[in-house]
Amino acid sequence: MKQRELALNILNKTIADESYSNLLMRRELNRIEPIKRAFVTNLVNGVLRKYEFLNYQFIEDIDSKTSLRVRLILCMAMFERFVLKQEDYVVNNEYVSLGRNKYEKAFINVLLHKHSSLKRSPDPDVNACLPKWIYDLLSRQYSQDDFRKILSVYQRIPKTYYRINRKKCVIEDLRHLGIEEVNEDSFCSENNLLKTREYRDGLFYVQDVNSSALYRHLDLKEKDTLLDVCCAPGSKLFNCLDILKPQNCYANDLHYHRVELIKKMAEKLGFYGINYLNLDGREIKDCINLRFDKILLDAPCSGLGVIGRKPDLKFHIRPEDLDELQVLQYQLLSAMDEILMNGGILLYSTCTLNKKENEKLIRKFLSENDEYILMEDETIINELGDCFYYAKMKKVG
Repeated sequence: MKQRELALNILNKTIADESYSNLLMRRELNRIEPIKRAFVTNLVNGVLRKYEFLNYQFIEDIDSKTSLRVRLILCMAMFERFVLKQEDYVVNNEYVSLGRNKYEKAFINVLLHKHSSLKRSPDPDVNACLPKWIYDLLSRQYSQDDFRKILSVYQRIPKTYYRINRKKCVIEDLRHLGIEEVNEDSFCSENNLLKTREYRDGLFYVQDVNSSALYRHLDLKEKDTLLDVCCAPGSKLFNCLDILKPQNCYANDLHYHRVELIKKMAEKLGFYGINYLNLDGREIKDCINLRFDKILLDAPCSGLGVIGRKPDLKFHIRPEDLDELQVLQYQLLSAMDEILMNGGILLYSTCTLNKKENEKLIRKFLSENDEYILMEDETIINELGDCFYYAKMKKVG
């Protein structure tokens, strides 16, 4: 199968069937040569990231009868021509050939010749490449400066960051891989390090640079007991094992297969003795007779902070989903009280930017639970990595 045809199939399934593009690519990229996979990945993510803007280019030329497949062909062609700077004749030849019959081919050919530049939309949400409801939500909740930063993060091509496994090496052991240090924990590289012996041996693992700093807010001490409530894929817990003993750590996830993934990665990294739980976080208090010094609740959320890395989320999340998530998040928070020791720290985090899942939820929790004090909270928005929110609370009575 040709590269562009494969990219088209992935895009069509992502939008039409609400499949996740990263899972599709993980499976489908094996059908083409390794040297061609980066192009397909760039094309798929690029079109998803700029879909609203690219689709707008043909808004006057298409109607409700125009299939999603044809729309995607046109969007891909415009992205490759104007963003990837591909030659016009290559774009025309390749994308016209993707038409299923002579009528589609002719239609695509006419439109590709008609559009010689990109035009801006009168609608700012279209230019920002966001569904209108997400644009309106975030523009209301954030200052102009912060909102511009969010839009910039959404449109940047994210780097892959790696987090060092201090139990197996120091940073000097990895310099020969051509790494660029970001801070004392994280690094990146222009090379794909996932194929290296060092990665296979567990000397480092993939983790967003902003996410990898979260564990510092737990104020960990070596003898602390820790519960990671929604642990998968496990990287935040692995950060804590720089300090804690594995046998004092409890990794929980609602889904059994995800618990198995945590366990597999932990063994690869050399972390043995972790206690694994497969429970609904709201019911942990009823299933175990333990109390913890520290609890990390990285709650299920709408994911609006990681759209830059996972642009297909724009097509999966709906406004009505947010209300259901807030109910679940509050139930999870409330369920932690019976298993957190007095003087213990409850660290709540999400990878969303929706303040109703973040600051407002925490303020409600604190108003209804006066034995907790807020030590700090922050929404992280920067060009380095993904956006997220955390709130550090201490139980004082």
